[in-house]
Amino acid sequence: MRHSPPVRALLTLLTVLGLTATFAVVNGGPALAKSDFSVRPFMGWSSWSVQSSTRDGYGTDWLTEANVRRAADAMASKLKKAGYRYINIDAGWNATMDWVFRFDDNGIPDPDPTRFPHGIKPVADYVHGKGLKIGLYGAAGLEKTVYDRNSPILGTDCRAQDIAVQPLTPTNMWGGNWKIDYSRPCAQAYIDSIVARMASWGVDFIKIDGTTADNVADIEAWSRAIDRSGRTMWLTASAWPVPRAAGEGLKPHANSVRVDTDIECYCDTVSSWTSSVDDRWNDLPAWLDVVGPNYWPDLDSMPIVNNTGKGLQDGINDVERQSVMTFWSMASSPLYVGGDLANLDAKAVSILTNPEVIAVDQAGRIPSRVTGGTLQTWKKQLDDGSLAVAVYNLGDSPADITVRWADLGIVGSAKVRDLVARRNLGKFTDTWQATAIPAHGSRLVKITPKVVLPPDTDAPTAPADARATDVTATDVTLSWTPSTDNVGVTAYDVYQDGAVKTSVTDTTTTMTGLNPGTSYTFEIRARDAAGNVSPPSAAVPVTTTPAAPGTGYEAESGTLSGRARVVACTACSGGQKVGDLYQGGAMTLGDVTVPEAGTYLLIISYVAGDPTRSVSLTVNDGPATTLSFPSTGSWDTPGDLTTTVTLRAGANTLTFDSGTGYSPDLDKLTVSPTS
Repeated sequence: MRHSPPVRALLTLLTVLGLTATFAVVNGGPALAKSDFSVRPFMGWSSWSVQSSTRDGYGTDWLTEANVRRAADAMASKLKKAGYRYINIDAGWNATMDWVFRFDDNGIPDPDPTRFPHGIKPVADYVHGKGLKIGLYGAAGLEKTVYDRNSPILGTDCRAQDIAVQPLTPTNMWGGNWKIDYSRPCAQAYIDSIVARMASWGVDFIKIDGTTADNVADIEAWSRAIDRSGRTMWLTASAWPVPRAAGEGLKPHANSVRVDTDIECYCDTVSSWTSSVDDRWNDLPAWLDVVGPNYWPDLDSMPIVNNTGKGLQDGINDVERQSVMTFWSMASSPLYVGGDLANLDAKAVSILTNPEVIAVDQAGRIPSRVTGGTLQTWKKQLDDGSLAVAVYNLGDSPADITVRWADLGIVGSAKVRDLVARRNLGKFTDTWQATAIPAHGSRLVKITPKVVLPPDTDAPTAPADARATDVTATDVTLSWTPSTDNVGVTAYDVYQDGAVKTSVTDTTTTMTGLNPGTSYTFEIRARDAAGNVSPPSAAVPVTTTPAAPGTGYEAESGTLSGRARVVACTACSGGQKVGDLYQGGAMTLGDVTVPEAGTYLLIISYVAGDPTRSVSLTVNDGPATTLSFPSTGSWDTPGDLTTTVTLRAGANTLTFDSGTGYSPDLDKLTVSPTS
């Protein structure tokens, strides 16, 4: 249940009087709920993209009162009229330049006097004076420094150690804080004290980072504290990303949820297309069934600020910048940029302030993916009966994409308007084609049909007779009987161990890149043009065949360059791994020997605590191939990724290079025959 600000104020008064339980019974719902921002996603800026860059003059030291004021000045002069309002200060506002975090005697985060010599309130007042809003960063759990000090909790007889789960349990995505026991009477009071302090400063937005399924209670506590503060604040649950398993639990408490990994490349630009921008198209669909009004899907900041050559650069070209704006708007994601606003270029301003594209975002409707793969089509229903339709070319060469009315659930003739170019394209019947879409490019149109069909709410039937054939060490072929639908099935989503791995239009597909001798479970769901999803097929368990005996190579035996170094790893082969493979860190194995030329399995044992990391693999003098690695769960837990490599007879050289990004830690490489 969502309360308006007047109701929030009443709740605060009732809390003081001890009458909230009575109010809950009368109201028929929870007495405390998140702020009501159901109309539209927020728009603004976040400091983290600047803080994460390695470019000279930026990085974590950039976060200061003066630079925040400059960001507010730039937003007020160039973006405010288009709806951008939030100046969100990320991690480090209460940290020294050496990244030591500061807290007052009651364990409440305290602004660093070097960064913010006047404190937060004067900065908030300055931002508010520009007609803008201000946000602050926090993390899930109890800070270990506060626990170690056993700080007294303001307004109570409790101390910090009274509210920690015992035995002490690490929590949040990086395990940096202690888990809070919210059954303890003073646990909520501690969160209340932090939020009350932020409210006294005039804070309008709170980001809680590191949120996992283990931190739903934390987000609930922060939400409740916001209500008790009497101030309307946006609350976002963040991580890189928040695990999908936490989605339903967070929904009653957060206004938005981070559904994808960090946009930043942690290099000398803000981002790059392959460092993570392109992940969004495949990752968002898993969240479409839970996000919605007042629980918006947060795709992270948009690298659309500066491509002039001066200062911090976005790291993506103008075509890619427009695709970002289009995809975020189609998703009804919060629209916030990341970069140095003082260097906003004219093209960025043009992209960010296009009113017809912004209107698609602010419509507050969740889209559906019509077709997946390299050439994608997405749609969303607008209030006037028209459709916003976006097509994306995720490939590396120009392509045409045809949009069929049958896939959109409309018939007859329809008007088509290009929302980016802001011009009418004319009337079309049955189809419209976007031609010569450049690599990583997009088109966004509004399609207004002459005849609007009633909404289709009927889901397809579940795919039947799902089965697996042709199981190898790395592949399996899945097939199933077609689903039926009152209008028509447009695609089948194939789930591997609960996550969507691919979407196809046929009733068979081959799943590749599996690990030898590993058990998987597959399910298939059908989708129609309206976005209705069928129940899952029967689960299909598959165990791949074991790999043939191969030759193992410890990663630490390779030649290391850049930042790469050997570090201890108890669970790894040989008790060691190669870590710090980032921003130029590389590892080369120069004597990978096979008896004859051909294709071989390469089983990479690695460690990755983050959801997605990548590495560039070069074999001998061949072209580089980018490999993406899913999380292994923690930085202490190894996992395997299997690919194929073409080797020549005798010795071969394999190089694993992080480039400008971040790669997983490498444990062991095993080369095996494919059969």
